Amino acid sequence: MRILVTGATGFVMSALVRELAGRGHAVAAADLKPPDEALRRYLTDQPGAVSFHQVDVRAADAVAALVRETRPERTVHGAAITAIPAEAERARFTETVAVNAMGTLHALDALRAAGPGRIVVISSGAVYGPRPDLAPITEDDPKAPEGVYAPTKWMADTLARRYAAVHGLDLAVVRLASPFGPFERDTGSRPLLSPAWHWTRAALRAEPIVVPGPPVPRDMIHVDDIAGGIAAVLLADRLPHDAYHVGWGRTATPREALDALGALVPGLRVEYRPAEPLGWPVTVRGPLVVDRLRTDLGWRPRHDLASGLAAYLDWLRRAGA
Repeated sequence: MRILVTGATGFVMSALVRELAGRGHAVAAADLKPPDEALRRYLTDQPGAVSFHQVDVRAADAVAALVRETRPERTVHGAAITAIPAEAERARFTETVAVNAMGTLHALDALRAAGPGRIVVISSGAVYGPRPDLAPITEDDPKAPEGVYAPTKWMADTLARRYAAVHGLDLAVVRLASPFGPFERDTGSRPLLSPAWHWTRAALRAEPIVVPGPPVPRDMIHVDDIAGGIAAVLLADRLPHDAYHVGWGRTATPREALDALGALVPGLRVEYRPAEPLGWPVTVRGPLVVDRLRTDLGWRPRHDLASGLAAYLDWLRRAGA
C-alpha cells in the first residue's frame, strides 16, 4: 500500500515510518527538513520502500503537489510544532497556529481533491489540559487545552473531524500519551524533550540524575508502541469511532520510572529535589484510557515500562549515544 506520512523525520512519525515500512508498505516520508544520514539508514533498512520528500505544510500549493506526486492510498498527517516553553511560544505563536491548524486543513484539502482513502490526524493528550485528580481520561472527556500547542492541536483535532463529516472522508484522530525511545531529539519543532531522554543518557554516562519539582506522573510509552497503535488505526478495515487514544494506559511517577531504570543500570544515582522548580510548565493529568483501541482493533502494547526502557537503553548503546 502507498502511504503518505507528514512530519516524517520527527520523533514519533519517524517511528511510524519504520513501523509501516517494516510491514512492507511503500511510505512517502514528507517533512520540512530532510533526514540526517543516521535516520535515513534507520528508516530504509526495512522490507518496504521509503522515499523522502520536502514540504512546508503552511503552503497549500506545496501540499497539493506532494499529494499529486505521491498518490497515497492512506495518509497520516503528523506535521506539527510540539509543546514549547513560554519564551519560544512568544516567538513562534503565529507559526505554531499556521503549522498545526492551517497545515492540517491544507493537507485535508489536498487529500480530498485526490480522492484519498483513510486519513489519520495526529492529536495529543494535551488537549484535555490539566487534570490534577489524576483520573483516567477517555476520548469523550471534556477538553481544556492550555498554552498555544494544546489549543492548536485541539483546533486541528476538532476541525479535521468536522471536515471529514462535511466532505464524507474516512478519517480518525489519534491522541497520544508521552512517548520515549529512539530518535527523540530537537529538530527545531520539539524543544522540550522527555524526562526519559535525559535520564537514560545520564544513566549510560554514570552521571547523577537530579529530579527537580514535585513528582509529576506520566503516561510513558515506548515510541514503537505509539507507532503500532497509529498503524492499527490507519490500516483497519473499518473504524467504529473517529477518535482513539494511544498510550500505556497507566501513569508512572519519576520514582517508579527511575526505579525501573536503576534495575537496568546498577549503581544509578538519583537525587530528588521536590522544592526546586522544574524550570518549565508541566501539565499534570491521569493516563489515557486505551480500551477503545484494544476493543475495536485488538491493539496491545509490546512493552511495559521496564521492557520499554530496556529496549531504549539497548538502542542507545548500539547508536553510541
